[in-house]
Amino acid sequence: MEKSVINQAYAYCETVCRNASTTFYSSFSALSIQKRKAVHAVYALCRWVDDIVDGDEEPSILETIELRQETDERQKIITEIHDGKTPSLPEEEHRRRLMALVDIRLKLHRAHAQDIGEEEHPIFIALQDVFSRYAIKLSDFETVLEGMEDDLYPVKNRTWDELRSYCYKVASAVGLILIEIYGYEDRAARLHAIDLGIQMQLINVLRDINEDMERGRVYLPLDILASHDMTLDQLQSPGIAQTAAWRGFIIEYVDMIKRHQESANHLFGYLDARARVQPEIMADAYASILSEIVRRSGDVFTQPVRLSFARKVLLGIRLNLRKIRARMF
Repeated sequence: MEKSVINQAYAYCETVCRNASTTFYSSFSALSIQKRKAVHAVYALCRWVDDIVDGDEEPSILETIELRQETDERQKIITEIHDGKTPSLPEEEHRRRLMALVDIRLKLHRAHAQDIGEEEHPIFIALQDVFSRYAIKLSDFETVLEGMEDDLYPVKNRTWDELRSYCYKVASAVGLILIEIYGYEDRAARLHAIDLGIQMQLINVLRDINEDMERGRVYLPLDILASHDMTLDQLQSPGIAQTAAWRGFIIEYVDMIKRHQESANHLFGYLDARARVQPEIMADAYASILSEIVRRSGDVFTQPVRLSFARKVLLGIRLNLRKIRARMF
């Protein structure tokens, strides 16, 4: 494939990253150019599938006999996984989104096999090049897609293990992809990358609780809520954040996050100086969000939890200092 086509594909992925999240995009800047481009491609794919599942993007699909058959087979598998539960969306819309995920799965397989042509979507062209350069496991991408499929069904986790399983699919698997790009020498790095993903997604679950409930998704472990004398319906009650029950739940929830943080922080020592800057900055950003939640005594309902302008400036300063320090090695 022409180098110019590959470069254009990477440029497309970079634009997706820049438009989606300035914090993520800025954190990638410490990486070498080739690694940065690879991370952009991974992030663009994850952003794309997330938007499809959330209905923020209309999937454009060339429906073929093979795609219909593969979608039917995938539907059988996920119906069994979800114990025959009814999908969240009307049948036609559910199938359309699932078909889009199946189409992406098939094209990821082709990208991994170096079988993507110039006519394909830029993300697959870029990822084909990424697969040729790094020992990324195709199964980790498939795990991410499995997490997206879960979101096509009513989400009601009951236990910590069920919540952690979801976090693993949508966040830890991405981390496992990224550290193959960053590079590491000890495979223990993968274990700590898993915990980094879990703790970041646990924070996301708290931060986005209102938005998720509007979509019919409740990621919080219902059995743990029940142990604090709370029901699912009470989560939407005015003043829930000021109750002793909710604050008791938040103490346990934050403690769970910190357990995973302790392991996650060991990851950075397994990465080289330049590669560790990006996950360190993201860990800082999420730690800041968690600190704000704690400062509010767990009130994630009254107003959105976002990084303040001052906090973003501080993260920018830390990023630049870490980049300077990394260049000294």
